[in-house]
Amino acid sequence: MDTPPLPDAPHSRLPVRTAVRAASRYPFMPYGLLPLVGLGLLMIVALVPFAFGEVQAVTEASARAALQRSGATWATASASGQWVVLEGRPPSREAAAAAERVVMQAQAETLFGQAAPATWVISQFTWVDQPLLPGALRPRIDVPGAATPPSPAEAAACDETMAGLLSSARIEFATNSAAIGAGSDALLAAIASAAGYCRGSLSIAGHTDNVGRAAANTSLSLRRAEAVRAELIARGVAAERLVAQGMGAADPIATNGSEQGRARNRRIEIRTLRSPPT
Repeated sequence: MDTPPLPDAPHSRLPVRTAVRAASRYPFMPYGLLPLVGLGLLMIVALVPFAFGEVQAVTEASARAALQRSGATWATASASGQWVVLEGRPPSREAAAAAERVVMQAQAETLFGQAAPATWVISQFTWVDQPLLPGALRPRIDVPGAATPPSPAEAAACDETMAGLLSSARIEFATNSAAIGAGSDALLAAIASAAGYCRGSLSIAGHTDNVGRAAANTSLSLRRAEAVRAELIARGVAAERLVAQGMGAADPIATNGSEQGRARNRRIEIRTLRSPPT
């Protein structure tokens, strides 16, 4: 018996994949990296101002505060990142070394507690290598009283020495105060030593800038001159040889139109009195 024919099997249909690439488009990978690049740029933008703003500001503030606490008011501090640059005219090599030390050891508050922000201290001090006493200023053989006037050469030598000492360093006072900073101890000791070689009496004149009322400036300059006089007496200079004067802003040596000029005008001058005080 004939077997009936089987029906035709249906044609198998396999899926066909095609890919079409647009001529103006790129693979996904570079686009996927864009968020990472953006995140990196964001971190740079955030960290650079922090490092050179917050960290630098903290470093500079801690250095200045440490100098103020130690009495080294003759020194100024500026920071670049965590590097501190010290400038000024030290009254002695020991004072310079002490200023560097306190800045390196200065502490500041951080998220993780107290830490020393300064990693390097660069000193750019101005040194005036000048003998304490010029040759014309010789030791006194006797101990003259206020009534013993110096010769013109002795007076000139004494004035030159005092001017040299006070130009190489400053007697530092607290703002609007007659309190002398501890950083001026070495300078005051040098002045007292030089006074021992001067004959006759010495005038200690205080000067201010022209900021504020004239009467207040005169009073402040006198109190500062009296404070210097007291320090020299404590270091062995005879009280009757020292005369304190308050000049206020009457005798400027620089313009009061700039901070630098006003700083120069705030000063102490010590000169020989050509005639005994009355």
